[in-house]
Parts: sequence; C-alpha cells; structure tokens
Amino acid sequence: MGRAGALAAAAVAALLALTGASGAATNQTPRRGGTIVVGGPLGEPACLNVLQARCGPGALDLATNVLLPAFEYRPDLTPHPVLVSGVGYTREPPFTLTYHIRPDARWSDGVPVTSRDFVFTLNAIQRSDVEEQRVIHDVISGIRAVDAKTVRVVLRRRYAGWRQLFPWVLPEHALRGQDLSQVWTDKIDNPTTGRPIGDGPFLVRSWDRGQQVTYVRDPRYWGPHTAYVDRLVIRFLGTPKERADGLRSGALTVAFGLGDEFSGLRGDQRIRLDTYPGIAAEHLELRTRPGGHPALGQKLVRQALAYGIDRVALVRQVYSGIVSNPSALDSMVLPLQSRYYERNFGDYRRRPAYARQLLERAGCRLGDDAIYRCGGQRLTLRLVTTAGVPLRARALEIVQRQLRDIGVDAQLAYVTFLVLFGSGGILDRGEFDMALFSWVFAPDPVDLGDFLGCGGSQNFSGYCQRLVTADLDQADRILDARQRTQVLNRAGRQIARDVPMIPLYPFILNGGNSTRLRGYVFSPNPLSNAEDWWLAPER
Repeated sequence: MGRAGALAAAAVAALLALTGASGAATNQTPRRGGTIVVGGPLGEPACLNVLQARCGPGALDLATNVLLPAFEYRPDLTPHPVLVSGVGYTREPPFTLTYHIRPDARWSDGVPVTSRDFVFTLNAIQRSDVEEQRVIHDVISGIRAVDAKTVRVVLRRRYAGWRQLFPWVLPEHALRGQDLSQVWTDKIDNPTTGRPIGDGPFLVRSWDRGQQVTYVRDPRYWGPHTAYVDRLVIRFLGTPKERADGLRSGALTVAFGLGDEFSGLRGDQRIRLDTYPGIAAEHLELRTRPGGHPALGQKLVRQALAYGIDRVALVRQVYSGIVSNPSALDSMVLPLQSRYYERNFGDYRRRPAYARQLLERAGCRLGDDAIYRCGGQRLTLRLVTTAGVPLRARALEIVQRQLRDIGVDAQLAYVTFLVLFGSGGILDRGEFDMALFSWVFAPDPVDLGDFLGCGGSQNFSGYCQRLVTADLDQADRILDARQRTQVLNRAGRQIARDVPMIPLYPFILNGGNSTRLRGYVFSPNPLSNAEDWWLAPER
C-alpha cells in the first residue's frame, strides 16, 4: 500500500498505470487492422497532464500504453521491467539505484529514451502539485545521468517500493523549456510541433470530450512488435448497464466494471466473461479509540465480532451470480494474489457460541432484549459505508444479521463519499464504530504504517501496537521481497490477534469481451498490453 493508497474502490484507477498484464498465449497468427472499443468506469479527466492534480486520476489511466513505466506488475503482481533492462542497487549507504535503460527504447519521433528523460521526469514530479507523487519521491536525495542509457538515483534511505518510482517517463526533448502546468490539456503531444508523442504502442489521436478518446498505433514503437490493431477507443460510459448493453450490441469490444449486470450476460455466446480479485481490500475498520463504542477498546470484544461474522458465507452471498467460488480475504498486509500471502485471519471462522463467551469474558452481560451490555452500555454499533454501492449495502445487511445472532445490535448508515472520507469527515473525526470501505494495496506494499502504525496519517481505527509499527517501518527498508514479506506477515499475525479491523474480501473486478478478441488478459489494468490485442474474423 502506498501513501497514496485510496480508501474506496473507485480509487483503484489511480493504480492502473502501475499494473500490467502479460499477453495471452495463442497458437493463431495475429491479424492486423481494425478498431477495438473499450468501455469502463474510468472517470473522464479534465485534462491529460499526469503532473497536474486538476486533471484527476483519469489522466493516468489514459496515459497507459502511451507513456511507459520503468516497471509494470503482472496479474500475479510480480514486477516486470519495461523501459529498463535491469536495475542494480546497493544495500549500504549511500543507497543507490542504477537504472539501465533499454538500448532500443525510443520516442515516437525517433528520439531515444535516455537518462535525461528520467532526470527531467523526477524534477518535474518534485514540482508537481499532485501530493501523492511528491510524497513517494521524497525518498530520493539525488539523481544524475551516468551516460545516455544509464541513470543513477540516490535514496535517503532504503525504500522497498523503489520499483514504483517511475510509473511513467516524460520526453525531455519535447517538454524542455515548457510551462509543465499548461501542457497536455487535450492531448499528449510535443507542444512545439503539435504532433502526438509517446514511447508506448499507441498515441493519442483525438479526444471527444464527454464521449471518448481515440488512440492510433505508433508505427515506430520499439517494443517486441507494433500494435496489431489500427485504433483503440476508450469510451466514457457512466453505468454498468450502458457497458453491458454495449457488449450485447457489439458497440464495445471490451467492457469492465459491469457490476450486477455481469450475471445477465451469461449464456451469450458472443461474449467471454471474466473476473479478477482486485487489489482493493474491502474490510471493516473498528474504532478502538474515543469516538467509537467504549467496548471496542477491548481486544476480547473485537475478537468476538470477528468470530461472529461468517466471512466465507458473506463473500459468497455478496458475489452470488458473479463469481462461482470467491475467497474471503485473510490478510490486511498483502493482497490475495501475492505469492507471499498468508492467511493471518484464517482462524476467524464463524463460531457464535465462542463469540458470546468472549463477550462475557470481557464483562458484557446479555440484556432482556437479547443485546449485550458492556460496562453498562448497550452494545449498539454504528456501521457506516458509502451510499450507492450495492455490494456494500448487501455486505452490511449480512453483517447486521450475523452480529444480531451474537447479541450485537448493528445500526447501518449510508453516507456520501465526502462525508465519510473528506477532510473533517466521519473517518477523520473518528466518529464511528465500524466502517466498511476499501484500501488499495500497491503491488509492492509499502508505507503500511500510514494505515496500521501508531499515529499513521490514515489510521482511522486508532490502533497502536509498537511491535507492529516497528515491523512495518522495518519492512519499508527491506529491498528483498521474500525477506520483506516475512516481516509483513509477522506484523499481520499480530494485527489478526488484536483485530483493529476485519478483512472481508478483495473488491472483485469483473468484465467481458467479444469472443473475437484475442491476446487479451483481464487484470487490475484492463487497458494494459493492448499492443497484443487483435480481432479474429467474424464467423
């Protein structure tokens, strides 16, 4: 999880630029030509400038396939070098990263991608008004070009998320001397010539505001092959029904974010459906400090809640008709796809009788209304989440029924996104008992202390366990993935014992595509590796 880790499923889009999919294997010879039209819940940005907060996260989404990263992450979240052939690093001060840029990497105008582009990009990010970009790059103390294809970065400290430092690289030769706050309003281009520019397989051709962005194949793309299709169109469609209707009619080749419309597409032989356990961790956050019910300050009470909720049954009911056998989430430190994932919360399976025993051991006594009193106060908990998300409403209603069975009265509240997450909102004030929302794991989870450490900036539960905080801080400084995740899982086991939150399930992504489409792999970023997509002939 990064410092920019979002708190709602909608913020998954902010991570799309980091996450790629490996191309699907095929025994057929790809056909060239044609247009692929994609519809998804991507927010239309105000502009395409990835450096400007006013443009919104949609600018990052639309830069996919145009501005390439140093590394991308495949569906199993393993890193894959893209613009670089490799990166060397030191384990002793000064902590140095040496990036070896691919010799054949070049921009669409034929100019090579060089170390000057990396230096220019870092300087631009450090002047950007996108706080999340600046914060993650605060770990860098210096950068210099060693030669045209080698750049050296010096870190202030070891940083486990170093592969995420360059999610895109800017063309220095095109942007040098420009006011970077004013470029790329309607397109990604060389401001001097007005011609589209990029180092990926596609270039932005046009943007019809309120409707779509059209990309064309970059004929000079330096990768393994140029894009098979001539054009890629991204349509802004606001509702799952619009996207499902587009698939049915053939107006869309690919659609994702289908919601409850997904099940209605089953049986259509022209459509292939798929799901993917996303990197957003849907969970219940428990307020352990003032502002929450006093009983939640007791570990035994929190454990009772965890044993009172049947998370396996819950996820199956929530995703009924969408996923045949979805998995409950059992970790708050690693996503389900990680090869190092451990089921830290695996012991918490529904045991109502044991949950009541724990409440009684905590000094709670059952009232005449079948609801426990703890410290003389009725165990009525305020469960809050964002309005307008059917899956969340469904989940809270299930939780409400299950908690009633163990003598806990859950009162449900649905509020707007800003009321819950905004500055001075419910979470900021700590005025809740349990809150249902997602946070988004980065492919290399880092900065978890912001969410789980003592005094963390987004630690809304108020949880503070010094050993956990120390482990999370240590993990941020371990460069080896296996060693780092051993420390993270140690922290995860302690978090499971303390239960400041209850993981429920990954926020599952769903989508569909025409059966004519080949080379497509559904992943956290349904736009990635579009150069591998091609269209088989109509039958």
